[in-house]
Amino acid sequence: MHGSWHRYPPGERWRRPPSRARLVLEVPGSVAVCFDAPVVELFEQRVEPLHPSLSALGPDLLAPAPDLEDAVRRLRDPARAGWTIAEALLDQRALAGIGNEIKNEVLWQASLSPWRRVGDLDDAALRRLVELGRDVLRQGAATGRRPVHVYRRAGRPCPRCRAPIRVEHQGLELPRLTFWCPVCQGPGPDGR
Repeated sequence: MHGSWHRYPPGERWRRPPSRARLVLEVPGSVAVCFDAPVVELFEQRVEPLHPSLSALGPDLLAPAPDLEDAVRRLRDPARAGWTIAEALLDQRALAGIGNEIKNEVLWQASLSPWRRVGDLDDAALRRLVELGRDVLRQGAATGRRPVHVYRRAGRPCPRCRAPIRVEHQGLELPRLTFWCPVCQGPGPDGR
């Protein structure tokens, strides 16, 4: 997943230059702008099951009734057992909708290390992460804002324990910044 969506009130100045916008959707009271996406496709919802990429996506956590058990089964896939939970949450083939910001916040809310391996977590822990992801996404969709406890807060105090938030690159295929509290969530890959 590349690019990012921003939501603005009509007439508000965008935080990025208009030249980086790939799609702009305007509805009464709101403007949604997709920045920096390499590909944008528009089609009718009824063709989603036939689309080569979309048909491989995991359950959409913003759907009215997402299949959370399917998301847990997909995370539990033996091919992901050696992955870190942070990498697995970003895999849209397991569950669709979680991006880097949500990944960081969900793992912080769950007090779970981003470096824990999927194979070391039980189904209850995976289900809790899926539910937290759904809840954070829904809150953001409903209000236009999501809680930010650790994302982009490196060096600032953790809201729970006051330890400094840390940041590291994580992931092999597409390294992303991971923000976490080394006290609440445990040490990073360097043991600190």
